[in-house]
Amino acid sequence: MAPPFPCASTELDYPLYALDFDQEDSNRLVVGGGGGAGRSGVGNKITVLETVSQNELRVAGEIDLSRDEDSVMSLAIGGRKGKTSHIYAGVNSSPESIAKGKNEHLRVLGIEQSKARAAAGTKTPDSKITTLSRSSLFTDADADTYQRLLRIAGPMGVAATAMGKEPQVAIFEAAGIAPKLKGILELPREAEDLDIVQTGEKEFQIAFCHKYELHVVNVGKEDGEPRMVFAIPEDAAQRPVFRSIRYLTPTFILAAANLPKRSGIILFGFRLPTKANDNARLAVTARINRAISATALAVSNLSPPASLTAPVGQTQFVVAVAGNDSSISLFTLEHKLGGSLDLLTDLWPFQTLKGVHGNDNITGVAFSTFVDPKTHIRQQFIKLASISLQKTVAVHSIPLSKHIGKASRDKNGPPRPVRYVIAMKSRGPSSRGLIITLSVFALIIAIVGQGMLEIFVGRPPIIHAHKFLPSRYGTLRTPNHQPAAFLSQEFLSKLGGGDINTQAGETLVVYEGSEAAPATTEDGTEAVDSLKIQLDVHDSAVHGPGKAWEDLGAEQKEAWKARLKDAGAWTQNMGENVFKGILFGELAGAVGRAVAG
Repeated sequence: MAPPFPCASTELDYPLYALDFDQEDSNRLVVGGGGGAGRSGVGNKITVLETVSQNELRVAGEIDLSRDEDSVMSLAIGGRKGKTSHIYAGVNSSPESIAKGKNEHLRVLGIEQSKARAAAGTKTPDSKITTLSRSSLFTDADADTYQRLLRIAGPMGVAATAMGKEPQVAIFEAAGIAPKLKGILELPREAEDLDIVQTGEKEFQIAFCHKYELHVVNVGKEDGEPRMVFAIPEDAAQRPVFRSIRYLTPTFILAAANLPKRSGIILFGFRLPTKANDNARLAVTARINRAISATALAVSNLSPPASLTAPVGQTQFVVAVAGNDSSISLFTLEHKLGGSLDLLTDLWPFQTLKGVHGNDNITGVAFSTFVDPKTHIRQQFIKLASISLQKTVAVHSIPLSKHIGKASRDKNGPPRPVRYVIAMKSRGPSSRGLIITLSVFALIIAIVGQGMLEIFVGRPPIIHAHKFLPSRYGTLRTPNHQPAAFLSQEFLSKLGGGDINTQAGETLVVYEGSEAAPATTEDGTEAVDSLKIQLDVHDSAVHGPGKAWEDLGAEQKEAWKARLKDAGAWTQNMGENVFKGILFGELAGAVGRAVAG
């Protein structure tokens, strides 16, 4: 099967742990990783990749880091100063340096584009990467501490520790070459993930999660204290665990949580509280019902505001959730304006990319920044990059389509707004499966009900249940539990030699009639006519008056039972109810035979 989107991929020579797109150049992707401090023979590197086309990805620059130091475990691209873009990376110092109490874990590197490429747009590997500064922000002196998480929003950045004895989050200014520490947050437990968003002029909010809890803290002119705004209820049948979080807007945050035993993923869209004592509220949710767990999460606004502090209008977000089975589940999420209230709706899937990196774990996903083009002529795309431990990088180009908003009621008003959305249609929750299931269930009940009516009540056959449930199999229709209507029909059929049909007003009579015999027998003697039990429509002139079963004497009843048994038309298990509604003629020698029996 052909891939749903164009894809460019390449393989590097070191395992990859972190990636980010250049916010000002959607064709530039930076990845990092390595073999760590040791003698594995695998270097520690940061590589700049360029998407030459939708099917070609090439190395545009690379820097080798010291093999005595740790690998690149976190990475983010900050703003640009002139022609130089800044890369912030988490790289632990060498074990010797850490043992001396010095760990310059936060590195700032610069990507400088050559004049030739800037002027002529050449496609040669011309990005020069240099180290600009090394900083130590954490105060935890534990030798196992390393910088696992790193996020940047405009001029502010946050980094979180892992493996240390004292979990911390460092807040720093990311405006210059050397980061300036703004403060340290002491955490009760290690953060599983964190993110930062700008909420106003020099005002920011940080969110972090661990296990079942989501916390936020305001940073700015007046720093606040971390507080829990949401906790997954303990009484949940399958209590999920937070894995990743990403801000959508200053009002909303999206979280990916893993269900126990790799039984699926739940996406939560939370409306964050505006008051100090309020809690976050669930705005939208979706579930991935596969035997997987999430390893990474990425979101992107397809109609980003002009600045980080500008309000977010009507727009669509695209969401990517990487699974441990090397799949990427893609969703769309609508942000709408409902009067004075912002709304999140329609968190719907539109595609699942399977086996993106073979059978390898995906360690990170990231979207490029999409900017509305000045002219709406060419097909537009947003790029989705993913990396794996097995050194592979893949970039999918997801096509977009124009979405034209409603026209203004004022004829002289502004033109209809144009924005972009995912070209592939999302699929909302469908009731088709439920309807089919209920229909099949109702059909089964109807069939079973009809079969029961045919077996026990004697309704006219439609499914002919008696053919599938014969009495000799000892099921519900055992000889002792035959329905009266069926037994009566069976009794009459045996007497008459086939199905018996009567007209309105006609009554059947059972009588002892003579059966014509041949003139002579085989030995030459004259044959005598024999008497045989017969069934016919009652005619008093032919059969006599006839009597109902209830009107027969005890001796006659016994005699009739004996004759009917001999004729093979009646058994004791049929009971006497089969005799009702028909007449019986005179039986010759009935009393004598009954006494003799």
